[in-house]
Amino acid sequence: MRARSIVAVLVLSGLILVSLLAGLDLSAEGIPDGTPFGFDLEYWYQGRERATDMDPSISRAIEASGPDELLEVVIQFKPPMSREDIGAAEDAGFEIIRESSVLPAVYARGDREAIESIARYSDTFWIEHNIEMEFLMEMTTTVINATKVWNSPIVDSVGKEYPAIDGQGVTVVVLDSGIDAGHPDLDYGEKVIKNYKSDSDGVWREVENGDTSSGHGTHCAGTVAGNGDASAGARSGVAVGAKLIGLSTGEAVSIFNAVGALEWVYEHSKPGHTYEWDDPIRVVSNSWGPGPGDYDPQDTIAILSQKLTFENNVLVIFAASNSGGDGSDIQTNPYGNVPSNVAVAAFQRDGSGVASFSSRGEVGIYTTYPDIGAPGVSIWSTAARRTYISLMTKQTGLSNIDPYYFAISGTSMATPHIAGVTALILQAYPGLRISDIYEEAEQAKIDAGWLNDTRNRVHEVELILEASARYVLPSDGEEPLAGNYIPQNYSIGWNGEPFDFAQGFGLVQVDRAIGIALTLKELRERDFDGDGRADNPDICVRHAIEQYDGIMKVRERTVSTGKLYSAWNGEWSRFSNQTNQIIPMNHDTSKMVYIPETASELEVRFTFDPWNTDEKSAVSLYAAIDWNGDGETDWTQTGSPLQDARFDVISLSGLPTGDYWSFNVEGQGIDWNLGERFRETQYKEVKAEFTMSLNLTFPQGDHVLPPQDNHAQFAYWKPFGDRIEGTNINITEYYYDLGAVKDPNAVEETPEKEGGMGWLLVLLVLAILATVAVVVYLKRSQLKGMIDNMRNKGNVQAKESGASPLSG
Repeated sequence: MRARSIVAVLVLSGLILVSLLAGLDLSAEGIPDGTPFGFDLEYWYQGRERATDMDPSISRAIEASGPDELLEVVIQFKPPMSREDIGAAEDAGFEIIRESSVLPAVYARGDREAIESIARYSDTFWIEHNIEMEFLMEMTTTVINATKVWNSPIVDSVGKEYPAIDGQGVTVVVLDSGIDAGHPDLDYGEKVIKNYKSDSDGVWREVENGDTSSGHGTHCAGTVAGNGDASAGARSGVAVGAKLIGLSTGEAVSIFNAVGALEWVYEHSKPGHTYEWDDPIRVVSNSWGPGPGDYDPQDTIAILSQKLTFENNVLVIFAASNSGGDGSDIQTNPYGNVPSNVAVAAFQRDGSGVASFSSRGEVGIYTTYPDIGAPGVSIWSTAARRTYISLMTKQTGLSNIDPYYFAISGTSMATPHIAGVTALILQAYPGLRISDIYEEAEQAKIDAGWLNDTRNRVHEVELILEASARYVLPSDGEEPLAGNYIPQNYSIGWNGEPFDFAQGFGLVQVDRAIGIALTLKELRERDFDGDGRADNPDICVRHAIEQYDGIMKVRERTVSTGKLYSAWNGEWSRFSNQTNQIIPMNHDTSKMVYIPETASELEVRFTFDPWNTDEKSAVSLYAAIDWNGDGETDWTQTGSPLQDARFDVISLSGLPTGDYWSFNVEGQGIDWNLGERFRETQYKEVKAEFTMSLNLTFPQGDHVLPPQDNHAQFAYWKPFGDRIEGTNINITEYYYDLGAVKDPNAVEETPEKEGGMGWLLVLLVLAILATVAVVVYLKRSQLKGMIDNMRNKGNVQAKESGASPLSG
């Protein structure tokens, strides 16, 4: 018994020690078995019961149609689709429009009897109506950018500095009404590297302008990645360095068009394949959708979206829709509610609340909630010229028209913001992948096996978006929605943070998102212990969330070059109508530039191409400055009219320094391409690209450049040149310090616990002492028992002999 007690104590002490040691295990949460992006199509279909053969849209269409009216449908068969399946559809009375290149499905046209017949066919899996989609937009004004990230360099663990993140290396597909790639911000062949248009025949035709009546897709494209040339960078897109591909499905998107476009993206984004462009497709922006509804795993677009994400590692972004709601029913886009897709709510442009029109999910049905929010009210972005200028120039009494930008509102405008942010995240860490975390779901879905279906997992990019978000609180106590359209109640998400049916996890914060992505990449790829191998290749997003705040820093550094430079590109234009009367346009290519009070000299270098032989035009341009802020030009360059480079040095003595100056471009242009310029429009357009370069010189002494404004309309100064003894400039800037990332498996040393394992030794000693104490106790008990026995024996002997009992 005593031996067993000793063993029990030793075992208990060992278990305590082991449990403490086990607490050091900070390995990643379980990565799912198999390839991270695998998608077994046959398994996907076999694992689902055919509870219903037809999407509700079919039932509605049949009820609304006559018995002989032809309806266009998508018919999915159990894979693999065979000629027998197609023959069954034809025997049922369908005309086959075309076969899907990705899914076991056909696009067909037939009447009510044909639909009912194919529904009875044993290998039919799903039928849905070719319903028309709605572009999710409303009219209003203004734009917002993620420029702080563009100006934040990255410093690695050994002190080497890298350029800031701007979306380079990533291609985003804008699946919409099309893109006007003749726009200065969307240069065809450079920014928009491919631009296709298709009808439901599945044939994609390359065009320069695929957006000839709506303008919706061009506006979205500019928000994703427009270069801002027509505004001297002021209205650049979120991922200004990313490339774009336009897929125009016509002016009215339908299921056929949308499925065909997503199939095209799937075929042209396969990892390891070589395409005509260098930067891989990683994002698809979709500002359209059908009526509201929850995620339907049998839906064609849902399956295609999941194939894109799980197989090709492409993020599919969808607008939440514009039907408002108060949480009493589902108003969100069912395509956004696909677990692997990202559903985007619209915020006010200042982030103070959710837009009134932004669709809301149903309270308690978590899968219908938006995932994330972005500005969607009064968003200035690129205008498709033949849809906007043509309309404006036909009207009378109009002046100060901006030919290249206009403002609209909607979740359509929020969605390309998130598409652009996604491109930035993927440039920061291209290796992001499907996670092992599942989309939030209510208890009923969990009880039905939600967590057993790996298709319900979300991508790490979505986790980063959600973890970076700022949850916006209700502005007052109004029910069910506050004055800023935020609900009073919320739920707690995967990261322990709130989310609700209006804003999801909140308004995305781009600098935080990049911080998390960079931290995760560093954790997975760095060799912390110097053995030549990455120490944490499978670590999860949660560990990056714990550390990312430590790498986002502000630094003050002193440079001894004596010079600062700033430069930007732009595109000047002039418009005239068919009578050669110049149309009054508010085409603003101005840039605000801070001129430090202690600077002594400003060099202005302005270059442009005066001749455009392709467009048969010529221009004469000059840089101009308004330094008094009164809207009037105070200084302009001189030189011969067709001089393509102008250089001037301005002495700053006596000028109003310590303030912002406005730099603009003035000039004249001529177009001799008569007739052809009017072939498809009511205006003539003369354009010329330019570059403005500024150099500031400082005298000897110490100088301070105040913290710079990160808005895109403001120039950003950077140091350059050789070291100049005695001339020092103090600069304040944001940066990402990857050297601050720590190995999560390392034990942090403290003065009280020197040595990496010191505290474990203390615990071990305590455990041994506890064991010794128990042994001593047991030994003492054993000794006391022996003494008691001796006393008892002595007493018995004393009684037998008549002597006194033992005592003491």
